[in-house]
Amino acid sequence: MDGLEIEIEGDSDAAVALALLQIVMRAEGKDEGGATADWILSTYQRCMDAVSGEFEAEERDPEDSDEDEEDEDESEEDEAEEKVAS
Repeated sequence: MDGLEIEIEGDSDAAVALALLQIVMRAEGKDEGGATADWILSTYQRCMDAVSGEFEAEERDPEDSDEDEEDEDESEEDEAEEKVAS
């Protein structure tokens, strides 16, 4: 987060969600900048939902997942193979 280090103390839902947000930011490469306020706030809300047990897989943003991109590539390949086979 642009060199900003935040020490998190305690085990409240908010503290755990903030720690999870930091993990997500590092994993997504947002810790060195590039995260907008909207991204941070919506991701923090998703972290809060995960910590409180309210997060559901359908709420996941497909644009944030590399896994979905791989699935799209595979489905495009399948469609191309079907067209060739026809």
